Amino acid sequence: MYDPYSVLGVQRSATEDDVKQAFRSLAKRFHPDTAEGAADKGRRFKDLSIAYEILGDPAKRRSYDRGEIDAHGNPRAGYTPRPEREPQPEAAAHAETTTKTAKNGAYANGEGASSAFRSAFERAFGGGSASEAKGKSRVEDLFSEFFGERSSGRKRPSPGKGLDSHYDLAVTFEEAALGGTRRVKLPGGKRFDVKVPIGVREGQTIRLRGLGEPGIPGGQAGDALITITIEPHPYYRREGRDIHLDLPITLNEALHGTKVKVPTLSAPVTMVIPPGANAGQLFRLKGKGIPSHSVHPAGDQFVTLQIVLPDQADQNLSEIVKRWEAAHPYDPRKKFGDV
Repeated sequence: MYDPYSVLGVQRSATEDDVKQAFRSLAKRFHPDTAEGAADKGRRFKDLSIAYEILGDPAKRRSYDRGEIDAHGNPRAGYTPRPEREPQPEAAAHAETTTKTAKNGAYANGEGASSAFRSAFERAFGGGSASEAKGKSRVEDLFSEFFGERSSGRKRPSPGKGLDSHYDLAVTFEEAALGGTRRVKLPGGKRFDVKVPIGVREGQTIRLRGLGEPGIPGGQAGDALITITIEPHPYYRREGRDIHLDLPITLNEALHGTKVKVPTLSAPVTMVIPPGANAGQLFRLKGKGIPSHSVHPAGDQFVTLQIVLPDQADQNLSEIVKRWEAAHPYDPRKKFGDV
């Protein structure tokens, strides 16, 4: 049976430092850029990352030890959630609800399962979150200590090598998520293609070797360093490898339920909203986030409901709601107490 302790080769009594050191050591050995990692196409490296995502997080490690979650962080069959967690509406069609609604808190402490690799690397190699250090916590940076230069600084040039040239490239939200190729023109008129990787992040640098400043005669040219900036999207936002979308629905759709078309990065999908849905309720479209690539699984798309009233006020609707609430009073803010 898959067990994260066995994958990392540590005892259940291992300290946090023991777990971190075991992951660092094995990740260096089985990274896909190494001979051993390439031999099994990154499978061992993926297992190591999933294991450290559980054991490297004290809260998840305790949940795993108590038998509440499995080795992949999913609730075990037969596990009963804590009483204060409200039941979720049933998943329908292509959607499934998360384990928490937005009013209870972010799904899985704000971290989708598909971001396991990124968060594992950040904890083991000292990287910060994107909000704490924009563009500095990339996997490339974290592994730079044993795979070459750091992207945050220049590599010491070889004798006779030209200087690196630095450029900015603005890409759309979709290009950053799905990847692609952009034809760019340098100030001197030189044109070349820049391959935008799937899931590229704000501030990430793409190195194009030999396209920088020329060196001395017979020497090697420098590199072109392309720093990515991502244009904001009118309705998508990204967290790790997950995509978030606020979905407006009518009062009638919330009360009686409906089927709606939901946009995704690939193509619209049909999602069923159950009767009695509330604003802030969260649904998951599995695999509809950043596409899978290399050793990274696909992210998910999370849809948050927003109940939207008509643009123009309607007196009849107002009177109906007043009469109903007078006959059926309720307090949606009772959890705040006496404030």
